[in-house]
Amino acid sequence: MFVMRRAALATLVLLAGTSLAATAASARPVVAADAGGWMRGDGLRADPELKLGTLSNGLRYVIRRNKTPPGVAAVRLRINTGSLNEADDQRGLAHFLEHMVLNGTQNVPEGEFVRRLERAGLRFGPDTNASTSFGQTVFKLDLPQTDKATLDEAMFLLREVAGRATIDAAALDRERGIVLSEERARATPGYRMLVDQLAWLYPGQRLGQRLPIGTTEIIRTAPRQRLLDYYRAWYRPERATLVVVGDVDPADIERRLQTQFGDWKGVGPAGTPADQGRPSPRQTEGRVFVDPSFAASMTINWVRPPDLSPDSVAQRTRELEEQLAATILNRRLEKLAQQDGRPPFIAARVFSSELEETAATTGMSAEARLGDWRTALTAMDQEQRRLVDHGVTADEIEREVTGVRTALQAAVASASTRTSAGLAEGVVAAVDRDKVVTSPADRLAFYEGVAPTLTPARIGAAARRLFSGSGPLLYLSLPRPLVTTEAALAAYDASRKVAVTPPLAQARIAWPYSTFGTAGKIAERREFAEIGATHVRFANGVRLTVRPSAARKEQVLVSVRFGDGRLAMPADRPSPEWALGNAFTFGGTGKLDADGVNRALTGKLVGAGFVVDDDRFVLAGATRREDLPTQMQLLAAYVSEPGWRPLGWERIKSQAASIHDRFESSPNGVLSRDLGLLLRSGDKRWEVPSRTAMRASSIADARTLVDPALRSGRIEIIMAGDITVDQAIAQTAATFGALPARADSNPPAGPMVFPPPPAGGMVTLSHRGREDQAVGMIAWPTTGYSPETRQLARTLTLLGAVFQLRLTDELREKEGVSYAPSAVHGASSTWGSYGYLAAQVEAPPASLPGFFAAAQRIADDLASKPVDADELARARRPMLAAIERSRDGNGYWMGALEDIEDPFTAESIRTQRTDLEAVTPAVLKQAAARYLLGPKAFRIQVVKGNEAKPPLPAVLSSRKD
Repeated sequence: MFVMRRAALATLVLLAGTSLAATAASARPVVAADAGGWMRGDGLRADPELKLGTLSNGLRYVIRRNKTPPGVAAVRLRINTGSLNEADDQRGLAHFLEHMVLNGTQNVPEGEFVRRLERAGLRFGPDTNASTSFGQTVFKLDLPQTDKATLDEAMFLLREVAGRATIDAAALDRERGIVLSEERARATPGYRMLVDQLAWLYPGQRLGQRLPIGTTEIIRTAPRQRLLDYYRAWYRPERATLVVVGDVDPADIERRLQTQFGDWKGVGPAGTPADQGRPSPRQTEGRVFVDPSFAASMTINWVRPPDLSPDSVAQRTRELEEQLAATILNRRLEKLAQQDGRPPFIAARVFSSELEETAATTGMSAEARLGDWRTALTAMDQEQRRLVDHGVTADEIEREVTGVRTALQAAVASASTRTSAGLAEGVVAAVDRDKVVTSPADRLAFYEGVAPTLTPARIGAAARRLFSGSGPLLYLSLPRPLVTTEAALAAYDASRKVAVTPPLAQARIAWPYSTFGTAGKIAERREFAEIGATHVRFANGVRLTVRPSAARKEQVLVSVRFGDGRLAMPADRPSPEWALGNAFTFGGTGKLDADGVNRALTGKLVGAGFVVDDDRFVLAGATRREDLPTQMQLLAAYVSEPGWRPLGWERIKSQAASIHDRFESSPNGVLSRDLGLLLRSGDKRWEVPSRTAMRASSIADARTLVDPALRSGRIEIIMAGDITVDQAIAQTAATFGALPARADSNPPAGPMVFPPPPAGGMVTLSHRGREDQAVGMIAWPTTGYSPETRQLARTLTLLGAVFQLRLTDELREKEGVSYAPSAVHGASSTWGSYGYLAAQVEAPPASLPGFFAAAQRIADDLASKPVDADELARARRPMLAAIERSRDGNGYWMGALEDIEDPFTAESIRTQRTDLEAVTPAVLKQAAARYLLGPKAFRIQVVKGNEAKPPLPAVLSSRKD
């Protein structure tokens, strides 16, 4: 997988990054003399929890013992090279090589690398992956256990990557189609604009010429020797860093590293990093990029040489000052976007980035209504100059300083339960940017030392640094050629002639939702000791289920499930959820608009998000124990006194055309838009409204559906995390328990019908992307998830995993057709017997018939004979490992504890693992024969639109715009 990285300010690593660090390694002859000190910075101390070292061949390592989650480990092998080191005839080969080193080595035959990991309980994708960017290539293994066999296997396989890849010519030819599939999948309008922007912003530099995916011509034709040359030049121990974080003994890992990697030596001459060039001096310039898939947007950029000074206290202080200046400007832009009437833009933000030590960029971007590009441009320009010319106010600094301090204090409190994967990713990010990884405590101490110096004068100076360099460089993206570059520059020049006034100080806002009446009384309390949960019903009908856990210090998740979700919506019209999720919270509360809510809650770690579920509306937030009272007050305020201000809805509604243009720009976009409606026989609750319907909508439509649930609908609260039962009960009683009585109804679910096979055997949809882009899907109706079908539904889930293995082997490994074919089973717990098993592929249109034939062959084979024990184990072990990992966190319990009063909930939790373990090859065969045979399959293909395309199915016939 290739990735595009646009690094944020280094301060973000400083303030929010994970903390891993170095201790002096014990003196051993197997490591170099500077084993404990390769991560350095002036005035900075590497986190003492970490063991750093360097083998005598130059390979650096970072090891940390960490027990969150227990019994697992995260392993990362970073190679210090990426696409920027490619020669002209190697463009794309850094990424191609990432594929090939996993596809045949001296001791692991082609196709066996992933199989070996599956046998150890890792899934391709979530647990086993790799990525290539401009400057690095990273191989990732998340180990589900840290026993000797699993650690031996992980180290052995990564050693194969490091120096033992064979790059077999036949395997190379088979892999070309997979890499081309990845290129097709990512060839979106957004990617096209990125390519155009990079070339325009950084002329003469390699940034615009070395996108990691490369060129299709080189992917198709590059000979083996060209990949081998790159491999030998750059995959060398002195350019590698191995990171191991988890429930391990650092001394044992250090011995394993020496045993496995100590003999690794580079072959041939080492590569010499290419000259990346530097930004050239430029004055004000402009460019207009036209693509029908985009809304009107614009960016004003300033480009300058990067700051290449070593990591130090002084550098971090400068970066912190710049981060605060940018954050203050973002607050001002968001306030403009929230003003009454017709705001100047839909949304705007400022960002600062440093790309691969070749260029630093500050940019302001905004999305505008199509006819308002001039207004948006003017507002951006004048707010930027207001910051640079007049600086910031003391109250603005106080707000941001308080927010940063709160986040750092929370990071210190939760430091002992950070996840191994998160810590490992933080180390890789720090190594990539030559940063010292400091501890949360040291980051807080640094901040407290700097905070008193953060005066308006210093933040004003930081703002001027941010907006220095070449430029301004104005970039407009439009769906149609509505303006010329000259006209855009003239509008910008006219705006710059308008004087700007200083910012106004803002009064503090008090939080008005500290009381909701008399605290609720407990009517019933039940303990579910087996799963560690307590359930309470208050006298007003509100229910609370709480599961305390110290697995994540200072994390408390809260979910308020109210009303009946889609169950209560009419099936003959689209759900408003396409805009409701953002519009609801953006409407604020009765007493405060969205900006007022944010200002009143400065210094509090709270949040609120809104989603529509099949059987509930859901408001959810994440907080810490100290802020739980405020978190519950915030959620209760949204339920008892929602603001229903239309601004958020209108912002989303104004993008109706671009929303659909983005859907239609790719086959996956079209499928995601139409699949829910197609596979539910036209039930319009799953319909994405047309452009016309979006433009005609209002937040009043959503309010009509949601208000009754807010006023009197049943409420179930689920809370999990670092909290006691008594604390959870007290804060719920003071908020939701004090509300008026709630209903306790649960409307019966109507039937949900899987459609019959389409006329002609296939539904054909069209997209407006490239000719070579297409998607195919085949789905078989199965069953839902209920007490009667629990075991069967889980058997079908495992069947889907086996189907995935076979599809990957057939289409990726053998035929090289697709990067990531997939298969999955979904069973509804709301809509009775509704469920389906589906397989999907991205492939060239000519390959779709082969996909449908292969999928049916796999289905027939699974129904005709049992799978072998190895295949079943490779499908089941990663699923079991994923269950164990998820249960260690709080997120799993937010869903698992729903409706705990129903005995089926506890039964589902208790039997999740044993049900999967009980599945035999014979049972899988029986399930496949029951559901995958006969003329039941529903087939969909999405191909490039043409004049001869067949008519839309009846359920989609209303989509004419």
